[in-house]
Amino acid sequence: MRPSSSMRRSLSARLGLIVRPSLTCVGVMLLVLVASPPAITQGPAASTYNIEVLIFRMNGPREGESGAAAARSASGDSAQGATQVARYVGALPAAKLQLAGARQKLAGAGYRVLAHTGWTQTASSWGSRNGLAVERVGLQVPGLSGQFLLERGSLLHFGMNLRYTPEGSAALQMSEIRRIRFNEKNYYDHPGLGVVAVITPGGK
Repeated sequence: MRPSSSMRRSLSARLGLIVRPSLTCVGVMLLVLVASPPAITQGPAASTYNIEVLIFRMNGPREGESGAAAARSASGDSAQGATQVARYVGALPAAKLQLAGARQKLAGAGYRVLAHTGWTQTASSWGSRNGLAVERVGLQVPGLSGQFLLERGSLLHFGMNLRYTPEGSAALQMSEIRRIRFNEKNYYDHPGLGVVAVITPGGK
């Protein structure tokens, strides 16, 4: 039996996983959630930000769903000051990665983990859609292309434009950006792909 919308809202609230109202799989929330430090409310803009992403293949679209999800964009923010361009700083040390436990649980449950990596970068201006290519952040996954977006106006937003073409299958497209807070585990919903992301402040 598929969980009701009220049950899914209750689960997401109790578990603390930040998701969109429509969920591809509540079971993913149960798997990826591990004990999390309290979310840190955004303060003054940092000079750099630590990004960690876990990309995995869902067990397939639900009946009636295609391989492409509708693009989702955040609203209610405004650009501040001169236009800034995202700049890659370097790889995030393994000791700072927080999603190793989630990766193990997903793999153990039969999901195919495509990539798990972390890096430090600066943010681009809100609305610029100036991101870092998957190759730039160290990902070399056959069939995966696109970019990750970290944008700052009065608020901080993270998202991605990804395209994944499994061998012998139709391409899967994911395009979404949303407001985030530090240390929250954000789950980006898609019929064929899943992305969990954590952003923490880097430094001034």
